[in-house]
Amino acid sequence: MSPPSFLSSIFALVSLAGLGLATLFDMANGPGIARQERIAPTPAPPQSAKDMARLFSEVRFYVANRYAMKDQFVTWNGQVKIGLFGHSPAPNVAFGRDGFMFLNTAAPIAIAQGQGRLTDEDAVSWRDHFKSAQETFEVRGISYAFVMGPNKHSIYPDLLPHWLSPAPADHTRTADIVQAVDDVSLTPFDSRAALQQARANDPERLLYHPTDTHWTEWGAAIVIDQTLAALGVPSERPVVMEANLPRSGDMARMIGQQDIRSASAPVLVANYACTDGSGNPFEITTIDPITPGHLTCGTPQGRPDRIVVFHDSFGIPAIPYLASRFKKVEFIRTDMADPAHAEELGADIVLQIIVERKLWSQQPSDFLSIQDRDR
Repeated sequence: MSPPSFLSSIFALVSLAGLGLATLFDMANGPGIARQERIAPTPAPPQSAKDMARLFSEVRFYVANRYAMKDQFVTWNGQVKIGLFGHSPAPNVAFGRDGFMFLNTAAPIAIAQGQGRLTDEDAVSWRDHFKSAQETFEVRGISYAFVMGPNKHSIYPDLLPHWLSPAPADHTRTADIVQAVDDVSLTPFDSRAALQQARANDPERLLYHPTDTHWTEWGAAIVIDQTLAALGVPSERPVVMEANLPRSGDMARMIGQQDIRSASAPVLVANYACTDGSGNPFEITTIDPITPGHLTCGTPQGRPDRIVVFHDSFGIPAIPYLASRFKKVEFIRTDMADPAHAEELGADIVLQIIVERKLWSQQPSDFLSIQDRDR
């Protein structure tokens, strides 16, 4: 081995050993900030020999997700690639116009380009699914609505990257599904129109975070308000204000810019409280969100209707609007609506909030509990 190769090998070993020791030191120091603990909890000390297998598994997970200086390395990588080469350092993030970032994965890009259009057989499958879901909830005396959270690409097509030419909105897979379920007595299924109108009425008020994949609290509130109105709940536009946010979005995090780029957005007045599945208070952050699988939120002054929400990450920005309007709302993190579970929770209304891109990558059967599909 030549001297330069030998020295570089020694340097690499010392560097890796140093990072390993720093990681172990961080772990021994105890829990980190709340967000870090939700991503990879600090392993608890073993209480017995039987705990050792559990400890080794938890340590591996911790090291893989929270090794020392990981966030700093991601930030440095982003600064170099953006500063020197002017391109995104993360393949899943595409730079659009006016500071907007877009998710650069197969589903939203395919939908934007008009790929994956429905066959006649596919259309029947989607129609039958929603008809079945509607009837299954109605039998239990529960009002049901499927709420589509549009991809950011669908609401801000003019800000997409220059290399992405979107298809007309009515020539997409989403439009095909909307047409297929047109004769099913659902609430307004196509939420794109409401958001596009809101953008036209007030172009400066953000409906989606520029550096995040999700809609803002204001964007979610517009769609949820429209949905509830269709279910017979009087419309009530919330009090909204512009605020600086505690962190930037998930796409800024992916490229190492979360601590560099500031973010602001229209937010709702937080006159509600939430608890997790263990009954502990939980504070909601709706940008780059991480939440438990089950949250209970509400306000004592709210409406008495019992709401159960089955949702993916797009349901989290809807929490402020729903929790400030109702006494008790159950938020359950899952793509699959479960009528039996909703009935156990005493639901009057069930909302199923799913992002648009999943209508491209998943099948109708992925959205309704099998046991209830067979009723």
